[in-house]
Amino acid sequence: MPLEPIIRKALLGTVALAVLAPAAAFAQASGAPVAAPASPPPTPGSPAPSASAATDSGTSQNVGAPSAGPGDIIVTARRRDEKLQNVPISVAAFSGATLTRSSVQTIADIRTISPGLTFSSEGGKDNTAVTLRGIGQIPTGEVTPGVVTYFANVPLASLGSNVPTFDIANVQVLKGPQGTLFGRNTLGGAILITPQSASTRDFTGYLEGTYGNYDYKEVQGAVNVPLIKDILAVRVAGQIRRRDPEIYAINGGNGFNNVHQDSGRVSVLFTPTDWLKSTTTADYFKAREYGSGYYLLRQNFSFGALFGPGAIADSLDQQIQGYLGQQKANFYGSFEDSSGSGRANRRNEGISNDTSATFGNFTLRNIFGYRKNKSDQLINTAAVGPTFLPGAAVGSPVDVPFTIFHAAALIERQYLTNETQFLGTFNRFNFIVGAFYSHDTPDGPSGSTFDAFTTPGAPASVVTANVRNTNYAFFGQATYKVTDTLNFTGGIRYSWDKVSACGGAIGTTYASDATCRSIANDGNTTDGVGIVSNRGSAPSWTVGLDWKARPNLLLYVVSRRGYRGVNVNTPLFETPFTTTNSANSVDLRPFQKTGEEKLTDVEIGEKWDFNVAGARGRINTAAYYTKYKNALQFLNVQGIVPSNAPDNPTNASIGVNAADLSIYGVELEASVSPTRNLTLSFNGAYTHVTVDSVSLPPIQGIVFTKDSVNKYAPSFSGTLSGSWTLPFRPLDSNLTLSGDLFMTADFGGQYGEKLPGYNLVNMRLDWEKIGGTGLDLSVFVRNLTKERYFAAADVLLNSFPVNSVAVGDPRTYGVTARYSF
Repeated sequence: MPLEPIIRKALLGTVALAVLAPAAAFAQASGAPVAAPASPPPTPGSPAPSASAATDSGTSQNVGAPSAGPGDIIVTARRRDEKLQNVPISVAAFSGATLTRSSVQTIADIRTISPGLTFSSEGGKDNTAVTLRGIGQIPTGEVTPGVVTYFANVPLASLGSNVPTFDIANVQVLKGPQGTLFGRNTLGGAILITPQSASTRDFTGYLEGTYGNYDYKEVQGAVNVPLIKDILAVRVAGQIRRRDPEIYAINGGNGFNNVHQDSGRVSVLFTPTDWLKSTTTADYFKAREYGSGYYLLRQNFSFGALFGPGAIADSLDQQIQGYLGQQKANFYGSFEDSSGSGRANRRNEGISNDTSATFGNFTLRNIFGYRKNKSDQLINTAAVGPTFLPGAAVGSPVDVPFTIFHAAALIERQYLTNETQFLGTFNRFNFIVGAFYSHDTPDGPSGSTFDAFTTPGAPASVVTANVRNTNYAFFGQATYKVTDTLNFTGGIRYSWDKVSACGGAIGTTYASDATCRSIANDGNTTDGVGIVSNRGSAPSWTVGLDWKARPNLLLYVVSRRGYRGVNVNTPLFETPFTTTNSANSVDLRPFQKTGEEKLTDVEIGEKWDFNVAGARGRINTAAYYTKYKNALQFLNVQGIVPSNAPDNPTNASIGVNAADLSIYGVELEASVSPTRNLTLSFNGAYTHVTVDSVSLPPIQGIVFTKDSVNKYAPSFSGTLSGSWTLPFRPLDSNLTLSGDLFMTADFGGQYGEKLPGYNLVNMRLDWEKIGGTGLDLSVFVRNLTKERYFAAADVLLNSFPVNSVAVGDPRTYGVTARYSF
């Protein structure tokens, strides 16, 4: 069962220590100041040293860059190389080595080492929604993420943001609203992924192979080649992953949740002078996999509510109850039906250029990015096996195949971004000003298909949805050094958003954007094909004070305004199905467009390094309070609007501004190394969400109350970590045992319903540089205790006859060999 009491006691106890210990330091005699201790060593599951400065990455400007000593954590959260302990916001940073030690294979896996951060994939693989500090994203439409992921300084859409973590320099998690320093404006935070860049210094590289259960096979490697000393270098990296399905087909078939992925990356560093630096990065990812296999959780009501009492309802109820019985006996099983194992085919590719020119204390920088994503998925959303209508009841000599619910989606999009920054220092100021532009459009036909309560030959709901988004903004932030230890920071941003979407039921296939817009302009107001547009603008800001109370203690307070722009629901609601209220229709016109969401927070925090009797450690604490206005919620209208209506909403759902929330919480990162060979750490997050009000106008057939608001974050989550270098050294080489215990309380599902919490144990043993060579051997296990848990919701709607969820990974283990040169 979840270890919530342990989380609570550990979190509150360590927070108390964080508050009292610095006070004790001040109580010392003034004639004997406490010397700044050496920085603590890296810890598994906690920030790792020299996260960015250790590589010639070209990802920061090095304006006033600090010298990184042993154990220092260098981050770029404020677009400069800074020691983590000097940055007055809550940031978690993880080096590539830390990710490896914690068996992190994709960005979604960092949830187990960064408590408070959650990932879900409602709608299938690669449709990743990130939640931080209780701020997430509804699973419908092209909504700007509440937490934006950046790769090589370029913002990613939710589609394609679950990046493989091979050859990564570091990952930084910035908590709280962002936008006055760089990139997109966000509500909940940002995740910065920095790939290893080329270096002009040395010819280096590595080759790594892994084999594990479920016939898991992985090969990855990288090579860095300096082409012209100190001027030009290239780094090439790649990864191939294969794994058999983790979810088997209960009724026979291929199964689900396999891995079949190929990735590649090329980085070119060009430094023709000491003042000009340019890094170009190209990346590629392709997956051809079976679909997600979901767990049939429950039946909410008899099919008599849909078909009336009689033979049809009795037969369907009996079939579903039979499948529920089989499901309970097969936790890691799922059912195939007419969709087979489904599909989850994805392709992501991109290129970016980060160029900076430095003149003394000033730097001009430009970051350009272009990306293309394609996702083609088919899912048995109902999670049931083949179902049939009794032939005698429908006038057929044989039973008739019946589809309860299938979901398919094809999304092809391209994204263009450009960001220009000017930053520098003068007198007692440092500053950054900049401009940001993004434009994303369809790159081919896109839309979704829903087969709901249909028989063979019945038309499916094939809904085209092509969306164009444009965002541009100007931003700036400056810090004034009031004294040598006290700084004042202020920043502002103004953003403009425009969205234009064309969609509707256009034949039996998805239509291109050009075709859709041509049909939309034909004057027909009954076909459900039309163009919907929206635009808006708003400021966001930040203001804060930070005080270096001691050389090893930072105190700060900051307040910020976060903002998420306007959007639309597709397609155009124009037929009687969506413009009138009756038994088979509902007036959705008031919800055609969504408004701006705004968030204001206050955060106070401390960052403290200590050295007590030779035991070195670090305690970083942040507490925050947030007011979140006009929060988007999603409403499912399946069963209210007929699935074959020309203007049936995309994914049978709409987004609505429906709630005002108050969110507060505490975050803690604590680590201690009592000896050189042993490091222990605890990272924890407490989050409390209160629904202040619900402002949704009445909608026929939908009941939405405070209890319906989705609370994404668990109230508690935490990770206990340890790393022990064993006292013996076979072949004169270190043996290091690492482990993580991740714990979470109940967390958000859908419509206010929670999924139960769980605990995960991961272990790893590393034998490093064997015999003085570049060879490392490792063994690892994830989910050591075989915890059975639900990882995410699929459909948890009481208005739907059956509900389904995604199960978490079973126990996996393997061995890795790596040779570095």
